[in-house]
Amino acid sequence: MSSRLIAPVLLAGALSLTAGAQIRSSGMEDVSGWTSNLLERGETAISDRVWASSEADFLLSLMEGLNIEEMTEAERELLSRLLRSPSAKPSGEDADALQAERLRLLEALGERRAVAMLGRQVDEVPDGVDADAIIADNRLAAGELGLVCDQMNPEAAERFWLELRIICGVESGNLAEAELALELAAGEEGADPWVTETAIAIIAEADERPEARFGSGLQVALSQLAELEGTADALEAARPDLAADYANDTRNPLALRLVAARNATGAGLLDSPQYRSLYLDYVNVPAFEPETPADEALYLLTQEPRPMSQPARDLRNEGTLDIEDEAFELGLDSPQASLETRQADALVAALEAASDNAVDYRTMAGLFQEDLKSFPVDAVTASQALEFANAALALQNASLTNFWLDAAEDAAGGASRQTARMRGYSMVLSRERDRGAVEAVVSQLVGDDASPEAEADALKLFSIWAGFDISLPVAARKALVDASADEAGTPGGALVAMEAAARGGAHGEAILLLLNATDGAPGELSPMTLQAVISTLRRFGAEADAQALALEVAGFQP
Repeated sequence: MSSRLIAPVLLAGALSLTAGAQIRSSGMEDVSGWTSNLLERGETAISDRVWASSEADFLLSLMEGLNIEEMTEAERELLSRLLRSPSAKPSGEDADALQAERLRLLEALGERRAVAMLGRQVDEVPDGVDADAIIADNRLAAGELGLVCDQMNPEAAERFWLELRIICGVESGNLAEAELALELAAGEEGADPWVTETAIAIIAEADERPEARFGSGLQVALSQLAELEGTADALEAARPDLAADYANDTRNPLALRLVAARNATGAGLLDSPQYRSLYLDYVNVPAFEPETPADEALYLLTQEPRPMSQPARDLRNEGTLDIEDEAFELGLDSPQASLETRQADALVAALEAASDNAVDYRTMAGLFQEDLKSFPVDAVTASQALEFANAALALQNASLTNFWLDAAEDAAGGASRQTARMRGYSMVLSRERDRGAVEAVVSQLVGDDASPEAEADALKLFSIWAGFDISLPVAARKALVDASADEAGTPGGALVAMEAAARGGAHGEAILLLLNATDGAPGELSPMTLQAVISTLRRFGAEADAQALALEVAGFQP
């Protein structure tokens, strides 16, 4: 997941509210929407020739073929960076329509800053996209309700602005204006029932009020105005940047800050050390009682073993206490080993509890990354070491992955197909690709006893290796040749077009062809297509994107 830290406050400060639509102009209309750099600080453009050498009508058809809702995380990140990269305007009469589609896709991806900037520089804005509303909403999240109300156009009739009129009436104490705005909202698009209910509760000075919401700056502003109580459910559903704001505010309850921090960490707006620091504060509260597997694991990992009492030590040393005595074994023997066993069990349980969702799993792995680096290897079983290796792979830490794979193989008495496959994917993340290690992986994965599923998994790995220029042993090459005879329906023409576009400098076109090929399911690509996709990404220097896509194909929760 992207680690870009989106700061609505910085956006609000950088972009003035415009008046031609709802807010005042800041003079950015002269900047070209094509050449504007919409990337965050520290990000690099896909290419400086994103739209060059392409026809707008073809690019438009490729963009219209994308399904954002079905995309994997790696696909979304790649598309987002492509759309936010600056480039010269493409040729063709459909350039304006292409720009509008670019804006629509950015909005669907949740790239609020980019939409706010680009939306003020284009002639054709898609339905439902309002750059001014985004800027105003960010200012509301920053606590600038009064300023936004002062600069708002009272004639605006879209839903956001009608809801804002309601809030501004309440904020100024002009209840007649608030009631009028409620009536107008009912007659137009209709305000969100939560907004209406909250505003009426404020006007009526009711004691019973709705719960706070954090889905927008407008909701945050109204929640604060009405002094609504936050809930865990609301913070789990919060917009990630607003969740980050809540987590960083020490005035909020610690338990709710932790929920918000998990949300923001999953979106890349807080890093794992920040999340862990807050979590440690939570588990160290006096009389803490674990409620989740993660609570239990982190709490146990902060504990030190209690030493045996001196009388017990004396009895044992003097030979007056049987070492096999059940009470002694359960209560006093090897407190360090007993605690480490419980810690390992709890850590595995926490990881497994998050395994249904890739983002949740990576967030959990990040929370325990320091423990994965320091946990004693002789205190874990083979299956536990394998889970730790999987978590390390989700964090894209090749050395830590291989450390725990070594531990798993030592505990199990040798390598297995599972450990070999994981080791094979760790090579994608590492520059150290020992020939002997590559051949050892292949020997485990290729054989007459391999199931059809195991064969398919091996072919995916070998195709990805080829895309990363990892030299394939003869057995791997033979497996790919044997499989190619069975391939049907491979989009050969599309692959040729993708590679030709990449070689010809039409980089944006190549990536759009690539995303149409992966189509939300990169794991279902044929070996030939998979190799071509990885190679194309690496041609642009998009090594991290290629690695993320490879791990998604592997199913290792990247």
